[in-house]
Amino acid sequence: MTTLSTMLAGVHFPSCLMNASGAWSGTHEELHALAASATGAVVIKTTTTQARVGDVQGCGIENPGQPYYLALLPELTPAGKPIIGSVAGFTPAEYVELAQAYAGAGVQIVELNLSDPIIPCNRGGSCDFTAVESVLLAVRGAVQVPLAVKLPLLPDGTVQAAAELLTRHRIEIVVCHTPQLSAFAPVLGTVLDIIAVGGVSTGKDTQAALSHGAKAVQIGSALMKEGPAVFSRLQQELLAAQTPQ
Repeated sequence: MTTLSTMLAGVHFPSCLMNASGAWSGTHEELHALAASATGAVVIKTTTTQARVGDVQGCGIENPGQPYYLALLPELTPAGKPIIGSVAGFTPAEYVELAQAYAGAGVQIVELNLSDPIIPCNRGGSCDFTAVESVLLAVRGAVQVPLAVKLPLLPDGTVQAAAELLTRHRIEIVVCHTPQLSAFAPVLGTVLDIIAVGGVSTGKDTQAALSHGAKAVQIGSALMKEGPAVFSRLQQELLAAQTPQ
């Protein structure tokens, strides 16, 4: 029997498809349209403690600040879909503050964005595992909600170290760039849930990601191009890809 639903960290998702944190999720209007669509979750745009625009221009985390999204949460929950709050801080303390605020507001999962090039964990284009561990240690000790961690593309040979780091701090979910699924799945697939992100625009792409160990897939570019209707198309194509011919 074919199915679209999935479980992540014990949370039920009606569909394995959802938006990536930076796609169609930054404004009141976008989030309401997203919640009304066939997405399996509402992933709120990566937010910082306060509004950041000019100083992070072009980095992907321009946002109006977390208070804007906290005020919107009561309007999004009636859609009945899990809400994932994505956060980015410039110190471990900021990550803690952001994660605690979302956890207190009732989001099902907090996504720690450690991937953006402006974030200290990833400045210079390389992942600083020491900085990552500082964030994970602080946040894991402060909140009980499931945590998803989004890392940048990692150099060859470092996936095992990343896997050990995530499991040591009891992280439940890793958001993995699709090209690295084949590296992450063998070492993490039985310990953490994997969400694939990047390069997925068809049902066949989705099925390939699921077949390589992902439990869910985040959609970015295709969502920005087509709008929230992309989820209905992808679900139909995924069901077709799963149906024996």
